Amino acid sequence: MIKPSANRNKSTIPPGLVGFTLTQFTASFRPFIWVWLTLILSLYVSWILLANANFGYGIWHDYAGISENIEQYAPHNRFRHHFETTDAETRKILFAGIVTAIQQHGAGLHALSYQHPTKPILIPLLHQAEIVHLTDVANLIDFLKKLGWGLLLIWGALTTYLLMGRQPFPSPKMGLINIGVGLFIFTIPIAIFGVEKLFYQLHIWIFPANHQWFFYYQDSLMSTMMKAPDLFAYIGLSLGGVALLIFFILLKLF
Repeated sequence: MIKPSANRNKSTIPPGLVGFTLTQFTASFRPFIWVWLTLILSLYVSWILLANANFGYGIWHDYAGISENIEQYAPHNRFRHHFETTDAETRKILFAGIVTAIQQHGAGLHALSYQHPTKPILIPLLHQAEIVHLTDVANLIDFLKKLGWGLLLIWGALTTYLLMGRQPFPSPKMGLINIGVGLFIFTIPIAIFGVEKLFYQLHIWIFPANHQWFFYYQDSLMSTMMKAPDLFAYIGLSLGGVALLIFFILLKLF
């Protein structure tokens, strides 16, 4: 009679295999985290670079229909008048003022103004609801700056760890495949719900419930001169393009 083995109900996994697998997984996961941290920091650097160039507003104003949008809707604004009489240079200066203000806690928004066409007076560009919204944007940017510095510290520590441990960094090809897969997954909700619906939903989640963030062109020179949300799409594409270039350079360097 054959007796059952005393170890029949015990795991047949060799000792140390679980630990080895976990170690291998962790070792593979660190480069994965490094790739995404590098991409996020590339986006942050891209933001800084493009902000200093006013996100290319001069180009978008002249060649992306923003000038025509102002000519069409500014005469119908219910709060501000005569903006359609301003020249392109004035509009670009005003947009630059908004960019500067939202990166300085909203300081200077009240001072933005343009010249009345026939009287020696200045007309404020923004009304109170617009100022409140742009101040919310400035607060969001302040938070993202702090987050960016925190991620930079983590990225620096992880990079130092990988270098000191002589661990391999992802190749540019693997890094781009990694990002490509992630972006493909990210596009699934966009394909399901649409860019505009997700754009509005993000505003609902991010900004205070009692603060206005949606403005019709007839109620907001801010929206009119940005041709919102079109300008945000142009800026987003520019940010993504510059960020990918920086990201690829960093992959090559490491």
